[in-house]
This record gives sequence, C-alpha cells and structure tokens, in this order.
Amino acid sequence: MTTAQYLRKQSKEICQMNGCTNGEHNCESYAYLTKDGQLLDVCYPDYFQGSSEPVAAISLPWTGSQEDLETEVTNQLWDSEA
Repeated sequence: MTTAQYLRKQSKEICQMNGCTNGEHNCESYAYLTKDGQLLDVCYPDYFQGSSEPVAAISLPWTGSQEDLETEVTNQLWDSEA
C-alpha cells in the first residue's frame, strides 16, 4: 500500500468519525511527512509532536495519487534543501 492509498483510507475513517459531508469537512487533521516521504503522524495540528527535520503538513482528506502526494511534499519543502 502506498502512502497516498493509506492517507485516502485514513481520510475516509477520519471523515466518518467527524461527521463530514461531501460539501463540508470537519476533520482539521493533517498527515505529516518528511521530505523523503516518511509518514510521521496523522493527527490534529495541536497533537503533532514535531520533528527535528522539516516536515510537510498535508491537509486531510487526501484524494490524490502517490505522485500528487510526492509533488505536494516537494512543494512544501522545496526551500529546506540542505
């Protein structure tokens, strides 16, 4: 299972728990990934423990492909290249 597939599955579960509808999402959850695509956590922003390296915060629900996810991570972290 790719990270994008996992996030789509998690998004559905989170949306169900929060009573989201097609037009309105109450999730306010994010997936936090490193620039190499490692998933650190899926949670509300207040609960994210942080990381010693830059992370991308991907807003859920996620509906895109793996390529879309990789592009989003790259776009968010483009200036964190060492």
